[in-house]
Amino acid sequence: MENQEIILKYIQDNPGLTQAQITHRLEIPQSTVKYHLLTLVKENKIFSEKLFKTHYFKNGIDNNLKIKSCINNNYNLKIIMKICLEERTLEEISKKCEISKSVASKRLQVLESLGAIKKIKVEKKIKFCKN
Repeated sequence: MENQEIILKYIQDNPGLTQAQITHRLEIPQSTVKYHLLTLVKENKIFSEKLFKTHYFKNGIDNNLKIKSCINNNYNLKIIMKICLEERTLEEISKKCEISKSVASKRLQVLESLGAIKKIKVEKKIKFCKN
């Protein structure tokens, strides 16, 4: 099986991975993975979406599966989703995740753009919770 076929099959089986994750997991050189990803996107076999990094998906993926795969493939997103089962402020989220408020804010923006969480105003404070 050629590298391009291997990469395509891997994305179909593991949607939402970044180029770095694909490179690491398949142990194919980064430049080779990059070339084939660009080719696969041009040929409309996959598509990419820029969240905080570029993620690759098979065409026709269900939006809920896309959200789930992005969250499962990123440790911070997974932890933030668990924390957001209850309403939390940015400060609470960054403390619980042991990350800076700016990193937490970027991850929250990604989750909000995916429709996984929502912002709500509670007593003059902005909180985040699962959508």
